[in-house]
Amino acid sequence: MAATGGSTKEAKPTLGGTKFKTRKRDEKVKLDVTSFSEQLIAGLRESGGNLDEVRRFLDNAGGQLDYRRYGEPLLDILVAGGVLAPGGGKVEGTAISPVSVFQCEPKVEAIRGHLVVMTRVLQRYKYLKKGLEDEMKKILKFLKGFQDSERRSLAIYTGLLLSEVLVPASILTSLLSEVLVKEGMSLQFVTLVFQTWLSEKNIGHVGSALRKAQLEARLTDFLPASQQSALLFDEHFSGAGLEVLVKYRRAQESAEKRRALKKELEELLDADSSSEEIIDRCQQHMDTAQLTDVDVTVLLWRCIMDSVEWNKKDELAAEQALKHLMDYTPVFLPFCVRGTPQLTLLIKMQEFCYDNMNFLKVFHKIVLLFYKNDVLTEQAIRKWFDEAHVAKGKSVFLGQMKPMLEWLDTAEEEDDNEH
Repeated sequence: MAATGGSTKEAKPTLGGTKFKTRKRDEKVKLDVTSFSEQLIAGLRESGGNLDEVRRFLDNAGGQLDYRRYGEPLLDILVAGGVLAPGGGKVEGTAISPVSVFQCEPKVEAIRGHLVVMTRVLQRYKYLKKGLEDEMKKILKFLKGFQDSERRSLAIYTGLLLSEVLVPASILTSLLSEVLVKEGMSLQFVTLVFQTWLSEKNIGHVGSALRKAQLEARLTDFLPASQQSALLFDEHFSGAGLEVLVKYRRAQESAEKRRALKKELEELLDADSSSEEIIDRCQQHMDTAQLTDVDVTVLLWRCIMDSVEWNKKDELAAEQALKHLMDYTPVFLPFCVRGTPQLTLLIKMQEFCYDNMNFLKVFHKIVLLFYKNDVLTEQAIRKWFDEAHVAKGKSVFLGQMKPMLEWLDTAEEEDDNEH
């Protein structure tokens, strides 16, 4: 259209009356925890306390109630009976469930049904498994806010969860908070956890889980600071009927002490330290770490044999081994006075020569070397030959040793004739 009389500007378009659609991923829907908990608890009430009905309800309600978004309040309700506020109390204004772990009598058989319910929920809604781990870490921090019967039921439930590997043992680190430890609440709780766990699984299962959680060396940390000693740990858990846990702790302590000596021996061997210095350090560890002569003998053999890069040719490796061991036979003398370390040493020699095929033909030469240098006695060699040897390479090594035993017999006869 032509302009009439002066310049005019075109009108700019406006946005009035226009509506833009927001993409779903840009929407931030506020969580309505109150509405969720009311719907969930209404369904739990209808079960009448029948855990089979609870399981079926939870199995079918996940899509409608959106467990993915409301995982934390879901787990709060199933475990504690209501949505938890910081510290462990229930959030005001939210419903309380008649069906939860906390409502159970603190006995394994009473709580086992809740474990079955949780197992089914996790099988159906796998994304909740990480949420359960986080839930248990959180809820264990809130122990002080719960009643004694609730804590006991929770401890049993925790032991059952651990026994079925539904949560890792790392959740127990929540019990190491200063307040819980100081008041003795951590010790009381973890004792019942271990009693339950070990009633379901053996110490191998428990030890493996503790090792993965890096808790095997921290067991005394559950005791109040003034009582954190191995002796008081052993007294407490022995009194609780958990002698198997006491033995496990002692084994872990012993293993740690052996690792410390092994590290020191490796450093001494790398530095070409004298036999006297190696013996002195070993004796110090025996005194301070309560290691036995068997412990030291085994570590000496292992470290001495690991300190060399062996030749790949059999004959050269054999010659190398005998020369190397000749230098170190003196360090064995103070620790191989008794028959037990001598027999253990013979078995370790046998296993080493079997596992390292370059040494298969040199076993008898090593035994002879140690015999001539008074590390091994005739009695120990005979006992190993007759009954104490292990299965590894048995026929090969007994065959090698037969001439030596015949030689020893001849020497005895000559001694008898002289007398």
